[in-house]
Amino acid sequence: MNEASSSQSEDGYVPNAKEAADLVSKFAEVTGTDTACAQFYLQDRDWNLQRSLDAYFGAKKSGGVHVLTDGDEPQIVFNINKDVANKLSEAEDVAKFLETATTKPPSEFRMISWNIDGLDDRNLKMRTKSVVKILQSQRPDIVFLQEVVPKTLDYLENNLPEYKFIAGDEDGYFTVTMLNMFTIHYDSHDIISFPQTTMGRNLLKVEAHMGPLKLKLLNTHMESTGEFADERMNQLNITFREISGTDKSVNVIMGGDLNMRDKELANVGGLPDRTYDVWEACGSRKECQWTWDTMRNTNKEFPGQFKPRCRFDRIFVRPAMSTSAVPKFFGLIGLQKISGYQCFPSDHWGLLADFDAK
Repeated sequence: MNEASSSQSEDGYVPNAKEAADLVSKFAEVTGTDTACAQFYLQDRDWNLQRSLDAYFGAKKSGGVHVLTDGDEPQIVFNINKDVANKLSEAEDVAKFLETATTKPPSEFRMISWNIDGLDDRNLKMRTKSVVKILQSQRPDIVFLQEVVPKTLDYLENNLPEYKFIAGDEDGYFTVTMLNMFTIHYDSHDIISFPQTTMGRNLLKVEAHMGPLKLKLLNTHMESTGEFADERMNQLNITFREISGTDKSVNVIMGGDLNMRDKELANVGGLPDRTYDVWEACGSRKECQWTWDTMRNTNKEFPGQFKPRCRFDRIFVRPAMSTSAVPKFFGLIGLQKISGYQCFPSDHWGLLADFDAK
């Protein structure tokens, strides 16, 4: 057999130079990638073009990090666009974004839920910048934001390139769910309307997974103020039906700025079966009880001596019957005033929760 012919070795099919060049060219043309990427996929799949294309588009569809297992050894593929790549290349320590990416999924994850008060224009840029710094320092895997506005969304996306952003709307103010692309795999999302809302509120549903841990993530900002208690309870019922109707193999995490009073939760019959308040599950620490606390947070001023304190912001979890999300820590963030400014990042404290996956 001469050097120009194809061969079959112990390592699999090996094409001749012309066949290899043709396969690389076809792969690059179909996928819009370069020859290096084409060779990466083809060489590990015995130069089978269809298998290689299936692997590429399967990884691309999942987004973020994909572990390929159809080759000789597990391989990690990062699917990020040019803007993300440029941002990461500017980072002082690119490794910090990659250190959790292994062929074995993480055994724990962190989430943050925070109303970042985008409706208040006062110091909005500096407050949003502070939110970004806190998210960068805490490095959550999942983030629920409420009261995001278009200009704060732009800033968040530009400065947190390692996250996939899913918005509940694009006008006015809205919720945003963020997934760390290096740890959480996005599957799908949907926006569930609250038919009787007068404030444009809805339920942002995102389905994702972290290895075998299946996740349904429900982020919401429910109707505000005491006079809208009836509509808020309608929204609670819609959300709780979504939780109850979810397959028991899926972990449901629901959170956000619920504006809820305890009596309203009692009036709708309490939490769904096997659903827990994460603050309570982690010991109900008094210092973490009030998430909208005008006694400590001075962003909103109230005349006189009355300073309301409420637990408007909450995280609930309905663990799966198989691989489960088990809460192990609950705390508050955003408790410090911004350096050089007499304000906090938001009038709400942010919620931080750590979970084991087991």
